[in-house]
Amino acid sequence: MQEVRIKLTAKHLVEGNEEETIHDYTGRYVKKENAWYLTYREQMEGIGEVGTTLRLEEKSVTLVRQGQVSSRQQFEKGKSTHSVYRSPYGPFDMETHTNKLRIQVQDGMPRNVEIAYQLWMSGQYAGEHRLQIQINP
Repeated sequence: MQEVRIKLTAKHLVEGNEEETIHDYTGRYVKKENAWYLTYREQMEGIGEVGTTLRLEEKSVTLVRQGQVSSRQQFEKGKSTHSVYRSPYGPFDMETHTNKLRIQVQDGMPRNVEIAYQLWMSGQYAGEHRLQIQINP
């Protein structure tokens, strides 16, 4: 496993209001077979620390959170996926429709990941979301 620096920029557009958050993490990276794995600890407001793993493949990204919040979100361009988001407030059905997925690879490792998706929580539209993940050794 190699230590990496991760810059995560998240933009959320809900009912005409846009919010942007930027987080910097130190994490670990490893390549296994046809996927890259990126792990880090995420500080979530009002919840605490959550272990996060990103599985990056050529045409898909899987985001797994474990801790006070647990979820497994799958992103694949043009596809909708269903999962369950578990939090201290109970479980919520989650649907994600991925509009954009781009992974830029440099020197054999992913350096920039862009994901744009629409989100529904328990059947309620939860807005447009964009994630940009920059990875540096």
